[in-house]
Amino acid sequence: MSAKKYGFISILIILGVVLTFNIVSSMDLSYTQINIQDISRYDEDRLAYQQIEIVPVMYHPEKFDNSAATLLVIKDKKMYLFIDGYDNPNDVRTQRLITEMENRLLPDVWKTKIDNLPDYMVITERRVEIQKKMADQNSGQKSLGPKFDNFYKNIRNKLILQHVKTFKTLMINRKESGLYVVKSPLPKKVYDTGPTKFFISVSGKTIDEKQFYAEDADGDGVTETFCVHMGDGFNWGYKSGPNIIFIYKNTQKEISDIIGKMTNEAYYGTEEEDKIVQKSFFQEDEITNIIDDIYRLSPDQEKLLLTK
Repeated sequence: MSAKKYGFISILIILGVVLTFNIVSSMDLSYTQINIQDISRYDEDRLAYQQIEIVPVMYHPEKFDNSAATLLVIKDKKMYLFIDGYDNPNDVRTQRLITEMENRLLPDVWKTKIDNLPDYMVITERRVEIQKKMADQNSGQKSLGPKFDNFYKNIRNKLILQHVKTFKTLMINRKESGLYVVKSPLPKKVYDTGPTKFFISVSGKTIDEKQFYAEDADGDGVTETFCVHMGDGFNWGYKSGPNIIFIYKNTQKEISDIIGKMTNEAYYGTEEEDKIVQKSFFQEDEITNIIDDIYRLSPDQEKLLLTK
């Protein structure tokens, strides 16, 4: 085989390895906000949670809601959609149009922010809307009421915690799960003399092909982004993003209490891993016996040591 042909084959092999590695160790963080009319199928019981928090750029309002959390529950071919931080798109478009017509600078037109209480709910059966409920912000109503508030928070927290536990099993079983952790220093400004902070991300995949990804992007030691995706075709549109959990740039303490430690545990190890190490660690006499066996002194060396 010629050197040229051999080199070409080597490049192909390297590219294949790199592409395979990237597929396993990274996750696309592009997304489309959940729209109940765009759900690909509703004939299976399923849950999905999506939470996006983007710091608004003043006078450059985002096209999509920059602070919204959506819980989707599909049961018995009915779809239940809860939104926390809901802004009526029609009202937003009207406000945008008015400010543009008046030649005024645009503020953040998405006024309702996440507060861990649902502001909006819609229920459909076979895609036909059968019930809708919305908090009246103008009257000071902050949510849909205690019944729906408790349901929303309890189900959301249970869903996230269940997948955090699954992700933790990947950490504990790193040898088999192929967990991949990245830690890299964040750039510093010239006048910044403080300690260097580090970006940390961790990704892994379960036996049933669920992809997990967590990220601490600002180096504060707290996980802000957590994604869980299953490649079974369920989605709500083109590039809809992770279809089980998509928490992006979280600032909510309630969510941080659940996901906040994941990247640190992935890099430094979990308490469970420490217990396994402690339990399986060598007894001292096992190692001293190895030293005596491998580095045993010869009879002549023993004699020299006995010489006065």
